Amino acid sequence: MIICEIGLNHLGKIDYAEEYVNKIIKSKPDGITFYVGDENFYSNPKFSNYKLPDNFYEKIIPQIHKNKIKFGVMISDIKKIDFFNNLQTDFYKVFSNDILNFDLISKMKSTKKPIFVSTGMSDLNEIQKMVSFISDSRNQFTLIHTQLSQKIDSVNLKAINLLKNSFNLPVAFGNHSENLNVIYVSLAFEPSDIFFYIKGQRNYVHPDEEHAISLLSLNSIIDNLRNLSKSIGEEIKVKSNNEIVEKMTQNSL
Repeated sequence: MIICEIGLNHLGKIDYAEEYVNKIIKSKPDGITFYVGDENFYSNPKFSNYKLPDNFYEKIIPQIHKNKIKFGVMISDIKKIDFFNNLQTDFYKVFSNDILNFDLISKMKSTKKPIFVSTGMSDLNEIQKMVSFISDSRNQFTLIHTQLSQKIDSVNLKAINLLKNSFNLPVAFGNHSENLNVIYVSLAFEPSDIFFYIKGQRNYVHPDEEHAISLLSLNSIIDNLRNLSKSIGEEIKVKSNNEIVEKMTQNSL
């Protein structure tokens, strides 16, 4: 799936959040996510106004589903999982800081929905502990390789294959690089899914400003991802017709 993450880039403004959803839908990604923090998160003065009301989600989730796009939520508040599950949330995402929060993960498991686990703040040992914990429900889980740095030399796309081989689970890619071309390069490592943040055109500094894709560019990014994925092919090498030579021959006649 190609998944557009709004995260907190709505800044707690309902009309701005609605604008995101309406414009992203037109670009036809496979999924849209928001972030929902816990009480401690919203008690931070920096994020105290970023909480969207429940009736916002009650309105937009059916709208997203109506357009045949999946809705997901990265959630740190265990008490909100039942609420989102009742709204037919399609998948959940575990914030990398919660990778060993087994109470939260257990509650997500009980929904029987797909769960994506971000590994940005984790080493192999911590990931192994999480994987051991979910051994009875591995088919629900996908790891997300991401690095919480915008620097190009921190992306380390080869870790996608490392995680696949180490844990025998699907591995997605989540972009945090300010060089957005990394998203295209990630295709060569065949991630199961691609997550990237979106930012609107309003004159604000968004929480994910540096590594987010502008809504203005979203159509071309998604079109390119779908088209470029066709270039990966398979691990085979067979003799093929030389279409280039044929065209040159035809043009010379």
